[in-house]
Amino acid sequence: MKSLWPTTTNTTPRPSEVSLRVVTMVMAGIMVEDVMAESMGGVMIAAAIGIIWLMAGVCCWRFSEQLKALGMTMLMLLPFAALGFAMASFTGGPQKELHPPGVMTATGTVAMAEAMTRSRQRIRFTPDGVGSKGTNVGGTNVGGANVKGDWRLIVPAEAASLSPGDRVTLTARLQHPLPRLLPGGFDFTAHALRHGFSATGFVREVEVTGQGDASTIAVMRYHLQQRIIAALPEEKAAVASALLVGLRGLITPGLREDFRASGLAHLLAISGLHMALFCGSVLFAIRLVLALFPVFSSRYPALKIAALASLPFGAFYLMVAGMPISAMRAFGMVCFVILAIVLDRRGMTLHHVAMMALILLLIDPDSLYDPAFQMSFAAVFALVASWMIRQQYRITTVTTNPPGPGRKLMRYGGEIAAASLIASSASAPFVLYHFGVTTAWSVLANLAGMPLMGFIIMPAGVLAFLLMPFGLEPSAFFLMGQGIDPLTTVAARIAEFPLSSLHLPSPPAITLVLLTLAMVVPFMIRAVRVFIIPLLITGGLVCWIIQPLPQLAITNLHGRIYAVVINSDGEAVISRRKTNGFTRSVLLRPFGFATAQYAPDADGSECRRGYCLIPVKGTGQSPGEDKRIALVWRRFALTDACREADLVLAHVDALYPCSDGTAIIDPAGISTSGGILGYSDEAGFRLESVNKDG
Repeated sequence: MKSLWPTTTNTTPRPSEVSLRVVTMVMAGIMVEDVMAESMGGVMIAAAIGIIWLMAGVCCWRFSEQLKALGMTMLMLLPFAALGFAMASFTGGPQKELHPPGVMTATGTVAMAEAMTRSRQRIRFTPDGVGSKGTNVGGTNVGGANVKGDWRLIVPAEAASLSPGDRVTLTARLQHPLPRLLPGGFDFTAHALRHGFSATGFVREVEVTGQGDASTIAVMRYHLQQRIIAALPEEKAAVASALLVGLRGLITPGLREDFRASGLAHLLAISGLHMALFCGSVLFAIRLVLALFPVFSSRYPALKIAALASLPFGAFYLMVAGMPISAMRAFGMVCFVILAIVLDRRGMTLHHVAMMALILLLIDPDSLYDPAFQMSFAAVFALVASWMIRQQYRITTVTTNPPGPGRKLMRYGGEIAAASLIASSASAPFVLYHFGVTTAWSVLANLAGMPLMGFIIMPAGVLAFLLMPFGLEPSAFFLMGQGIDPLTTVAARIAEFPLSSLHLPSPPAITLVLLTLAMVVPFMIRAVRVFIIPLLITGGLVCWIIQPLPQLAITNLHGRIYAVVINSDGEAVISRRKTNGFTRSVLLRPFGFATAQYAPDADGSECRRGYCLIPVKGTGQSPGEDKRIALVWRRFALTDACREADLVLAHVDALYPCSDGTAIIDPAGISTSGGILGYSDEAGFRLESVNKDG
């Protein structure tokens, strides 16, 4: 069998191979700490790593050349796994305390403010003192607990407009950030705590009492968004705000869904494309100005000067974007490219990708589980790796006839299509894992959208930033809006195509690991055999296909019980007639469904007064032996539901258990166990909860 790479006698690892091995081991250490620390204990994990390290040393000393090479590799890499484990264990993680829910009155400072749809605002509020309404409580001591953390609040349209630095006294109804709603789902509470929020809620009353200190960046982002809103209509301003300052509160649910269904959602999150276009536009403009002075540009390296001069602009863009992970990764890559230009080296390698991943993981190990981190690095790794393979096997032809405009246009379109296909394919497993939906039209959408971004929207955005000190930015924003208008039209039209929303069951974690290894291993270990790659891909897909799918899901969202059951006809049945898009997507993601029928309206449902019986196909059963799940809305119906069903999902608390032993899941049980997924088998129903000890 042949290796992926051409045969070479040089066995010295490339820098990219070394850095990829190091960052892989750091990731492995972080995952080991997350999966095994609670069950085995940190001491046992450290001991296991030490034993493996000792065995590797023995291999280097005693055995054959092959084992010596393996032992030496393990000796060098295992400390990095230990580093990842230690960083994940001892960085302290997010502060764990949440603020008590309820109506609270507080005085504090507005740390951040952004405009939202329907003339509302979203603010980050840093309280000085907190207490129940009408109660004067000093400091942040509430109920005897010293609660730290900011509040993320929605300010209604009729309230006073707030800006960063405002000192305010407000009354708000606070609630906890959402927990992990179902097993394997996203943990909203951990995400909020990691970003320093101890509560979310809605402002009832607010009064501005003065002016305090605020972050310069927060003030700048606020005023930049206000200028965008003043210069553009609402829909165009929403997209421009997302692209230039990373504030997406103005984007309506319909517009967000159009971008997602068309495969253009990545344009709304500042990442490598935006950073490259922003810095590239600045570099082009500076080099163009230098070219107007031939005496200077002929004596000094104009490209290197322009590249270095664009770096502060990239740093400015990173800060006004709010420094999301994808933008930090992109800015790091831009720094590597500019350094390569200055040093006359190759500008984009997997070594740079691995080093940026390592830096971000050492700063925040928890970012490994962030969807933005996973999708961003999967896409950029695949793009850089594909470019490396293309360079490795590229056939150079000499021609006396330069390509014409038509051929250049076709080449440009082909490169956009190839890049879109590569990036979307690499990130698709992670998109499905976190969101359960993808699209079939991303290549077509990007063929239309990328030229608009590259030639009109982002250059006009850069021009607007440059003209703002002189008050001349409206003309640049007008030009930007002329590019945004066809972009939103393309998104809306393609979102109407069939297969624009492909809902599939989320792949298991082992599938992500195997598919990631299939992508990374050939560039990490040069001698890997070609057959290993399809073997890993096949293994990942098989694990995805054979994974058991749940038959039911039930969770508590803001005090309301929601349940979904897959009936014997394979249709999703939901327990509430009215559910918003977010709730529906969370509940249906484990099943790979887009819609669900209300239980009384579904075929096969047997509804009585206060409850419905849903037939469920049991494992290994014939069609006439379906199990039945009861959805109960009234307490008086519990007795009859217990008698007729194999499992009861109650929307009211059960005061007593079923007399025949039938299991009941009620709000009290869910408050202890968290959201539940149920799997049908020969023995009955196997239940998995968010809080496995609940």
